[in-house]
This record gives sequence, structure tokens and C-alpha cells, in this order.
Amino acid sequence: MTNFLQFALIGLGLGSAYALFAQGAVLIYRGSGIVNFGHGALGMLASYVTFLACRTNSHYPIAVSIVLGILAAVAASLVFQFVILRRLANAAPITRLISTLGLLAVIQASVELKYGSANVPVDPFLPHDTFNWGGVRVQEQVLYVVGVTVVVTVCLWALTRFTRIGLAITASAQNERAVQTLGWSPNRLAVFTWGVGAAVAGVAGVLVAPLTGLSTVGFTLVVTIAALAAALLGGFRSFPLTLVGGLVVGMGESLMTLYKGDVERWTHQASLSGLNRAVPFLIILVVLVVRGRGLPLRSHLSDRLPRLGTGRINLPGIAVALGILLILLFSVFNNRWAAATYVSMASAVIVLSVIVLTGYAGQVSLAQWTFAGFGALFAGSFVLRAGWPMELAIPMGVLLTIPVGLLFALPALRTRGVNLAVVTLGLGFAVQQVVFVNGRWIGHPLDAGTKIGSARLFGIKVDSATHPHRWALVCIIAFLFSALLVANLRRSRTGLRLIAVRTNERAAASLGISVFAVKLYAFAVAAALAGLGGILVGFATSVVTYESFGVFDSINAVGFAVIGGLGYVIGAAFSAPNAIGGLGTRLQDLIHIGNWDKLLGGMVLLLIIVANQDGAAAVATEKLRPFLKKLRLAGKAPAPAELPPSVVERVAPAVFSVDHLTVRFGAVIAVNDVSFTVNPGEVVGLIGPNGAGKTTVIDAVTGFVRPSSGTMSIQGQSMDGWSATKRASHGLRRSFQSLELFEDVSVEDNIRAGADASGKRSWFTDLFWPGRHPLTSTAVAAIREFELEPMLANLPGELPYGRRRLVGIARAVACGPSIVMLDEPAAGLDDAESRELAGLISRLAKDRGMGVLLVEHDVGLVMSTCDRIVVLEYGSMIASGTPAEIRNDPKVLAAYLGETTEDDGPKAAAADPHLIATGGAAS
Repeated sequence: MTNFLQFALIGLGLGSAYALFAQGAVLIYRGSGIVNFGHGALGMLASYVTFLACRTNSHYPIAVSIVLGILAAVAASLVFQFVILRRLANAAPITRLISTLGLLAVIQASVELKYGSANVPVDPFLPHDTFNWGGVRVQEQVLYVVGVTVVVTVCLWALTRFTRIGLAITASAQNERAVQTLGWSPNRLAVFTWGVGAAVAGVAGVLVAPLTGLSTVGFTLVVTIAALAAALLGGFRSFPLTLVGGLVVGMGESLMTLYKGDVERWTHQASLSGLNRAVPFLIILVVLVVRGRGLPLRSHLSDRLPRLGTGRINLPGIAVALGILLILLFSVFNNRWAAATYVSMASAVIVLSVIVLTGYAGQVSLAQWTFAGFGALFAGSFVLRAGWPMELAIPMGVLLTIPVGLLFALPALRTRGVNLAVVTLGLGFAVQQVVFVNGRWIGHPLDAGTKIGSARLFGIKVDSATHPHRWALVCIIAFLFSALLVANLRRSRTGLRLIAVRTNERAAASLGISVFAVKLYAFAVAAALAGLGGILVGFATSVVTYESFGVFDSINAVGFAVIGGLGYVIGAAFSAPNAIGGLGTRLQDLIHIGNWDKLLGGMVLLLIIVANQDGAAAVATEKLRPFLKKLRLAGKAPAPAELPPSVVERVAPAVFSVDHLTVRFGAVIAVNDVSFTVNPGEVVGLIGPNGAGKTTVIDAVTGFVRPSSGTMSIQGQSMDGWSATKRASHGLRRSFQSLELFEDVSVEDNIRAGADASGKRSWFTDLFWPGRHPLTSTAVAAIREFELEPMLANLPGELPYGRRRLVGIARAVACGPSIVMLDEPAAGLDDAESRELAGLISRLAKDRGMGVLLVEHDVGLVMSTCDRIVVLEYGSMIASGTPAEIRNDPKVLAAYLGETTEDDGPKAAAADPHLIATGGAAS
């Protein structure tokens, strides 16, 4: 028990330090929505300035040195915010996140240039006597660290909860325009949060340095990941929970160190050196996944996403570029340049995996080099242990990496955005600490890695040691093959499903697209590509070593993808020279920049991101296209497809019933005991004043909100417990009050996403043969009925608002659903457009036999279109009947007009039926 308490106390000090770092990161995130991967570097800068620049060189008093160190961190943070982040205010979140890597690189490189990278011990400046407490040795400076962390936590919690500026900070991260209308400047709030957050990081760095020593790697790797894990438990919002998270990580590390020997004996493993750092993070991961959500809430705001390429294959351009590269490789490049070529090509394959996963599917993963390491490990093990030839071991290594990708995808089913990024980063770190350093798993315990010998493919020696040009050719072929697969995926129906999920998970699920299946598929394809890239990296030498497969390599891969163009296949080619040891490194050697390479690399990263937020590929495709056209190398854009003839077909009839539906959000009852039926060919109106619960009803019956009680059925089949995707695939579709179109693809692709009925086989075949699939007759009929044919090639954002609304409805009915639910379809339309819409809704019911549930505030539209009307007030149903019955219903008039007679009935004389249902926005 004494040992347990002793190690727990050691972990308490370490966990407090992690928590203190995390609190600054949480404050910055709350104020700007950015995860600062350079946060540990700010603390490192403060500690180096305090203990080396000021104490060693200038001999300042410790208090002055600490202040100067903290001010240095604040200054670096504010310069970054002023010079970089202000220019990225409208950039994609992934671009802003990657910009913080530039901050990390610049600070780390600057410190290493001045002081080197070796660990430097630091004398304690706090009281550090040790006393005995119940048999447990307690060090005073640990108690001081704990005390400072608790005080900072309380102060930050009080600041954001009880002060006007704290509330404005939180509001600004959610809606800057709303905060501006209240007189707050988002720029000034950002300056405040980045300044205070950096000060907290500086305090943490100064306090931690005497405990750990000064180390550029320790602060930027271990501390950053541990702090982000602590912030993850707090949801990057709660300071108290972040404190708990830091203590869990720190104490967990310490206690796992105590019991590591027992775990090794239990698992029959001789070395589990990184287990102490992995297990606490995995505990936090489980908590995060359990409390996560499968689909985002209605309040979820869509962020700007990186621009997408078309995926069209330019065969003339590819042939010319490949010819030039091969001429250079075999006629100009020496062995060093050939080695740089295969490093760049292998890294480009891994970047392609980032393009699929993050660029196409919108899943931010920081573990791609971990997948690469597994690919190399699996393939190398087949060569080492089973004696397989490499031409068999390589594809098996790629295939076995797919299950690893699926395991990493499981958190993505209930997390997204920043949480997913930190989760994958932590999982990759755990693997690096436990798997890639375990001699029994990676090869013989005495070897430094997996010994594979001299590389041969189909009997030909291709090892990079004696034949670097041949291995470079292998990597070029592998990259070309992978790029063609990714381009095929972009143009395919499967690629459209990926893009739909990246753009709007709720809208994708409403069309029957399985969000879970798409995420799993994206992780699987990305893992396979990364595994192939890892094999190309690992098999370049006779022994596969695993130092190359670290977490910061994964972060750099995302950074390279952003620089090259996250949504473009050709972006991987633009990013390839940036790989460490790649063609860019050889160019740096030519100009003799020496030890300045890291610093210049970080600065170039920041400059490129600021200059072009969509990547080099976006610039190249726009600027070079006229020149390529003159050379006849631009490729031909596909001719617009002619729509086939169509007929208005009647849908499969179905009766949709809702019985005693109740929805609670905590103590609030949003919907209370609501029942109604929608029959085939019938338009049912659902009306009520603002806050009546109308949209909540649609969310509940379409699977986006979990009801507290009640049942729902379609054609007598219970839908209770069905996901939104399953309900949509069984003929229940909806539109959205806020439109929620797929803004990155054309109107035609929006309609195509709604009409897609491709089978499971397309998940595989689309990689090799996407083909051209004409729109279904039902989808074409919807396009013509809503008069969208002239604008099929336009992006939704290029259309007038009224047409955008029609696109949303046409997308919902493109597959011919039995029941369609329209949420405020006339919002923002003028009288003429509303009359046109009324006719379209009537035709959906009468000509196609659809059952329509219409939520609307336009009383003229409701009264002229609906066969029956259901009225809600405060979540409860107060009336149901024909338009004539509802028009004169006393309860309805009282609910809308708020006027009653002495006998509790409304004043009929004052009741203008055209005022009914003219409330505000739907709840």
C-alpha cells in the first residue's frame, strides 16, 4: 500500500503539470476553436528563456527570469496570432490546426539552434525538501505544482463562467458575428485567449523543467500529447474535468510503472516499456467514446472545408510528367538523388491516404504513419518468420493493415473533429510506445528491427543499398497505381458518399447513406494506402526500423497534404518533395543551409498556408490550365450528360404512424404524447407557434433524436430503435429547414446522392472502375418537375435561395420515398415561389402517391395544400383535423391569438384565420 501511495503521489505532481499545460490549451480552444499543437513548445520556450538565457547567461534573480520567460512565450503566441491566424480567419479548421505545427517547428528549431537538443538538468527553485508522511515520502515542490495548478484551474473556471469577457470568449468560438453585434471584437478576444493561454503554458513549462529537465523533444512530444489527452477528457471546454484528466494521465503513468512487471508476467511479454503512457490514455479514450454521439446535434455548425479536385485522370499530362521523372532518375540522378526520389514517392503514397480519409471523408486522423508502421511490420514479419517472397508479403502486409485501420475507426463512429484528431494521435503514440519498441514483436530481441535481407521482386534485386534507382522505380509505380485508385474513388458513387459525409453527416444519413459504413470504409482504404507507403519506406533497407513511424511523422503527413492540396490527388505529388530525406532535402543541401533546415521548413510551411489555403494543387490547376491547353496536355472534361426520358412513377404506398411520441432533453419536455398518421397520397400539416416542438418531432421520427417514449411504424413495421440511415432506406426521407446541401459538389451530384441505390459491391469496384451511371428515371423526373435541369452543373451556392430550397426537396424525393417530411420548405420564399411550391407538394402527393408531412409557417400554403393538419403547442398536440376544422378550432385560435372569452373560448370575432401558424422559426 505504501508503494501504491508513493507512486500515486509522484503521479500527482506529473499529472498536475500535464493539467496545467492542458488548461492553457483549453482556453485557446474555447476562444478560437483551434487545437494548438505548439502549446508545449510555448512552455518549452518559457523554460529555456528562464533557466538558460536569463539564469545562466544573465544571472537575473529567479523571479525576474520567470517573468521574462513567460513574457517570451506570450510574445511568440501573440506574434503567431497577429501574423498567421488573422490571415487564416476564413480558412478550413484543418488548415488552422496545421498552422500551429509551423509554430511548433519554428520554436523548436530556434531553441535547438541556440541550445542544442540534449537534455539539460535544471536545479529546483521551489522549496524541495522531502518529509515523511505516514511512510510516504512527500516532496515539497510537487505540492507547490499541485497548488498552482488548482489555483489556475479555479481562476480560469471563474473567468469563463462569471465574467463578461469569459462569456464572450466562449460565444465567440461558436458565432463570431453574434458576438460582434454585442460590441465585442473577435480579434481582441483572440489576442486575450492566446496571450493568457501562452502565459499558462509558460508557467507550466517553468514549473515542470526542474522535474523533467529541459528537452526540446520532451516538451513538444510527451507533454503535448499528455496535455491534449487531459483536455480531451474535459471536452476542450471544462477546466475542472481537464484537471481530472491530467491527474488520470499522470497518476496512471506512475502506477503503471509500479505494476508494469506484473503486467509483463501476466501477458508473457518481456518488454512493455511504453505501457505506462498508453493505458491512461486508453482509459480516457473509452470515456470519450461512451459519451460521444453517432450523429452531430442539430446545433452542429458546418465548417469551411478544403476545396475538392475533380479526380479526372489526365493521361497526356501523366505520361509527360512520368517520362520527365524517369529521364531524370536514370540519366541525371546519382544514388543520393535516387534515394531522395523513393523517399518522396513512398511518403506521397501515405499522403494519398490522408487525402482519402481527411480530404474526401472529412475524418481528421493523426495516425497515418502508425498504419504505415503496421504495414511494414506485417510484411516484414512474413519475410522474416515465414520466409515468404516479397511479392506475396507486400500485398498481405497491406491487407492486414486494414483491420488496424478499422480498429482506429471505432472512435470515429462517435467522435469527430478535434476529438478524433487527438484520439488518433494518442492511439498512434500508444502503439509507438508499446509495439514499435518491443523486440519480440518487431523481430529478434537483439535486432534493432525486422530483418528482411536484400529486397527482391520477381527474382530481380531492387534493394536500395545496391540498386537505389530500381527501388525508386518501384516506389514510382506504387505511387502511380495508388493515385489512380484515389482518382477513381473521387469520381465514383462511393466517393460521392464519402464527400456527403464529410460535408454534412445529418444530411447524408437522411438520404440512406450509412455514416458508420462510410467512416469505416475511409479508414480501411486509408490504412491500406498508408500500409503500402510504410512498406516502401521500411523495405528500402535490409532491416525495417521503426523510428520513422512516429506520431509527429503522422502530423507532418497531414501538414504536407494541406500544403499540397488536401482535396486533390495531384496534391500528393506537390507534397512529396517535403518529406524528410526527400527531394526537398537534396535541394536544401545544394544551397547549404545546414542546421537551419528545420527553422526554414517551419517558416515555409506558415508562408505557404497563409498564401494559399487550398494548397499548391489548387493554384496549379487554375494557373496552369490555360498553358496546358495550349500544349494539349490539359485533358478533356467530360461532356455534360444528357438526361434520359422520364415518367412520373407512383411510389410504393405506405402508411406512417406515430403513437404517443414523447421527447425529453433533461428536465425539458420538448414533445409530449403526440400521435398522428400520414397516409399514401396525403399531405399532413404540422403547425404550431415558435417553440412548439415541430422540428423536434421530425428529428425524432427520422432517427436524429432519441425519443423518450412512443412508437413509430411504417406500413405496420415498427421503426423503434432504427437508425436514421435505416429509416431513410425504408422509404422515409426529409428535407431540412437549414437546407444542409452538399456545397462542395454540383446540383446533379446532390440529386445523385439522394437517388444512389448502389450495392455493397461498389465499395470495391469503384476503386478500379467507377464507370458512368445515369440518373434513375425517378431522379430525372424530380429534376424536371422542380425545373433544375439548366443548373445541374452549378454548385448549390451559385443558385438563388429559392432554387436552393428546391434542390433540397428534389434531393429528398429523388429515390421515390413513400413518406417525405418537409421542414419549413417555404422559408425565405416570396409569394410567387410559395405558390409554385404549393403546386409541387400537391403533385408529389397526388401524382406520385407520396405521404407528405409538412412543417410550415406560411398559413396560405398550409391551408391550400394540406388534407389534414396537426397543431402543437408547447410540445403537446391540441388539435387535429381538416383545414376547415382547424381554421375555426377554439383551442387553435386561443393558442395563436392568446385571446379568450369569459367561457374560456377565443373571441371568434377577433380571430383572423390567416394569422394562424404565423409563428417564428421552428423549434
